[in-house]
Amino acid sequence: MKKEDLIYVDYKEIARKLVKYCARVKDNETVAILGRDDNLFFCELIGLQCYKIGAIPLVIIYSDDYRYKTLTETPIKFLKRLPRHILALIKESDVIITTAFEWKDPKLMGKVPEEKIAIKRIAEKPISETVFDGKRKWLGCSFPTEQQAKAIGISFSELYNMYWDAIDIDYEDLIKRTSKLASHLEGKDIVKINSPKGTNVEIKISGRRIGKDDGVIDEDDVNRGDPWLNIPSGEVCLAPIEDGANGKVVFDIAYYKGKRIEDLEVELINGVVKPLKAKKGFKIFTNRIENATGDKDKIGELGIGLNPKIKKAIGYLATDEKIIGTCHIAFGENRFLGGKNVSDIHWDLLIKNATVIVDDNVIMKNGRFLIF
Repeated sequence: MKKEDLIYVDYKEIARKLVKYCARVKDNETVAILGRDDNLFFCELIGLQCYKIGAIPLVIIYSDDYRYKTLTETPIKFLKRLPRHILALIKESDVIITTAFEWKDPKLMGKVPEEKIAIKRIAEKPISETVFDGKRKWLGCSFPTEQQAKAIGISFSELYNMYWDAIDIDYEDLIKRTSKLASHLEGKDIVKINSPKGTNVEIKISGRRIGKDDGVIDEDDVNRGDPWLNIPSGEVCLAPIEDGANGKVVFDIAYYKGKRIEDLEVELINGVVKPLKAKKGFKIFTNRIENATGDKDKIGELGIGLNPKIKKAIGYLATDEKIIGTCHIAFGENRFLGGKNVSDIHWDLLIKNATVIVDDNVIMKNGRFLIF
């Protein structure tokens, strides 16, 4: 990889935008900043921006090596214990900003037994429930690495440039587009999705609130208990009626622990997923579902991507679910979206080239919006 292949990224300016524009951090708010050792400098830039406006930040950093050894060397009976002091920290935080959705090296995570990952995830569920209880703002972003690029089989420059370019967008235009798309879903009853690979599913959405991931946590988001945001931004999402989805879905792509899932075919029966087959990675999907808890196999989210800078699925969730003209369906936890599922997982999977029909009104055909 040549350094000149990478676009210029002004991390200081991005940190400023995340704090002041996107998360709308205020004077005297407490801010927990969670990251990896490789992006410590970025976390500190975010922290400094918080200090400059009178907020009170705390930076917490982990390395992949520490997380790996924690999961593989700690007796299971100790992994089951809730870190009460971390829960207390989150409860005292007005804003949580994370810079590390993924491990720096997904293949290292892949060496950890799924059972131990599940045990740790279940033990820390009270923390995630507090993060998304609607009482504090949450902003999540990623930080692409060469190891992540290698794991998904693309060049680092392609991953790096796509991710950071997707942040450099016209947010005012994105706000307009998310609002317009949301207006086509609000008050509606049925969403039908078809795709060339065979998706033919009907999803009930009656009475569910519509989430707008438009790049900013504004007062409207806070007032309605929806104060969270992904970066890059660009989607409209909702929690479907949990027992109201029926039909066949073919997911084009998903990743877990650095391993790829392709053309995963499932049947939804009253909202419950029945795995059928996959071109690649079928066992990866079934194994993760089997090791999760609660409403792990129930439909939890329907999302539609809107980011104009993301046009290609590469297996990187932070960008894939925002691809303009795509849909994604998630299984598991969805209370943070206004749903009823209780689970230790929330897993998004992608549908490309979709046709979306809302109460008999076609809003997207073969991946192209008809409403803009």
